Amino acid sequence: MIIDHIRDLTEFWRFYNRYSMPEEVQYEFEFVVNNPNLYCFYDEKTEKLKAYITIQKEDGKLTLSGASCRKNFLDNINAIIKVCNAQTEDVYAITKVKQAKLLLRKAGFKKIEQDLFVRYKNG
Repeated sequence: MIIDHIRDLTEFWRFYNRYSMPEEVQYEFEFVVNNPNLYCFYDEKTEKLKAYITIQKEDGKLTLSGASCRKNFLDNINAIIKVCNAQTEDVYAITKVKQAKLLLRKAGFKKIEQDLFVRYKNG
């Protein structure tokens, strides 16, 4: 998987609309594309956009969100780990989606409330 910025805005727009984030963390398109901490993940062979992750400050905490196409579980785990390892603080995530909860746990997040997870920087 290749980490990059948006290569093609039209491709990203279609992806954003097809694979939207869960409703509880859905961000407007303009916010996502203008986020300096937007990471796009492309397939190494086809060079198609497969996922994106954003990191933003909310209520004094770094939060992670994003979206992915189907059948991308292992790459998503590796992508989340890479993005979180580049951060200097704990990273939080909110989701009600069962598959996303499993993904976060596999990427080193700990459940701290019903739908709230944290990946501690040191431990």
